[in-house]
Amino acid sequence: MIRGVFYLKPRKGLIPGLFLLLSLSVPLSPAGAYQSPFCEEPERYDGEYHLDMLTLRPDREWRELWEGRDNAFRLGFGSLNVEQWVLRESLKFSTPLSRRFRFRYWMDQNHTLDEGDRPRNEIEVEYNLIRTWYLSLLVGPAFWKRENDIGLGLQRRTAIDRYIRLLVKAHDFANNFAYRHGDHIQEEENLFLSHPFELILEAREEAGHGLRFGAQASLTNRWEKEHRFLDQSQDNYTEAGRSRHLFIWLERRISSTLLVEFEAKTAAFQEKRGETGDFNKKYRLREFLPCLWWYPRGDSRTVPASPRMNTKDHPTAAPQEEALPGFGKPSFSLRAGMRIRRERYTERSDQSSDFRKEELLPFILMRVPVLDRHLLEIGYLGDRYRSAREGSRSRTDSRWENRLQLGGEIRFRGESRLRILETVDLDREDWGQFSVHDHFFLALFLVF
Repeated sequence: MIRGVFYLKPRKGLIPGLFLLLSLSVPLSPAGAYQSPFCEEPERYDGEYHLDMLTLRPDREWRELWEGRDNAFRLGFGSLNVEQWVLRESLKFSTPLSRRFRFRYWMDQNHTLDEGDRPRNEIEVEYNLIRTWYLSLLVGPAFWKRENDIGLGLQRRTAIDRYIRLLVKAHDFANNFAYRHGDHIQEEENLFLSHPFELILEAREEAGHGLRFGAQASLTNRWEKEHRFLDQSQDNYTEAGRSRHLFIWLERRISSTLLVEFEAKTAAFQEKRGETGDFNKKYRLREFLPCLWWYPRGDSRTVPASPRMNTKDHPTAAPQEEALPGFGKPSFSLRAGMRIRRERYTERSDQSSDFRKEELLPFILMRVPVLDRHLLEIGYLGDRYRSAREGSRSRTDSRWENRLQLGGEIRFRGESRLRILETVDLDREDWGQFSVHDHFFLALFLVF
């Protein structure tokens, strides 16, 4: 056992094989030039986009498996339209380097219609200061050095899934130096007048055996960048932006058969381009998701305990099996809830417009265990969609989308699993070349 760090013994030969597979099939994108990720309207390409995202959303058990493991890979894949797939991949890897040092790697690839889904390719070196306190250095490498990110983190962690973490990141930290001293600036010089910094707070905790909760928050300063065209092919201009984001979730056990889950998200992005001092692009999002889980057989199933700290150093943090509904062997369950979304997007330019959108996405899903280890799922999902655009390209839209979800989950040895979903369009007017077939989805989770 490694003192003062987390310990997880991987199966021999699995890690090299997994990384070989990833190197052949998953192209790692660079950190990318930083910008506030205001969102365009994805419904222009997929009229059921947020219904698709709800279908592909990981449930509470997949979330707990991801949070409770240091080494894991997950994949979400599905059809958006005739031309486009949604592809979401996440990988995290951790290994001790010495008694106090630990290496971590994080990768997120999000190929979606949401411009807010930025890629992550990050290396972290973690140092155990004392007992449960850790200091981290983070580097986001990219092909162009001007696009590299760097950060510092401080955290208190008593288990893999119990922590509070504060991060400060400098995005594109070498941008100005590279443009001023590089030989490949391509007749353009883009210099930060005010560099982008991001403050991030992440936390996850449990209170007793009936309450789990977590939060993720981020805030940037007002950054400003000047674009200079050395060949005078076009006029110079400046752009600026800032963003903030907050996501919280909690899970509360009401009784031995009932559990309530709640999520809330708020985000705001502001940008300007030109010489005016005011922001001319503004985006705001509010999102809520209440959900009720019912387990008729009660909570006799247990969640696999996540690896705790070395019990020699922390005797109170020994692994424990916690009785929570639906974990361990699959059991019958029924869940129902509704995602509530409200978006506002304002643009002030030659084509000024105000866009408002409201969505209600109800769902009810039933899961039935099969052959002791696997699950079948059937349920209904809907989307009550209303939007209005004023100014340039003014229009309104109102519709109700309905779909039937059919699926199954295959559980492999250990904690790895595969989920396959097929959706059936219940709106006859939407039936096309493939009749009732709507969209297909696949989700994969691997623990190593």
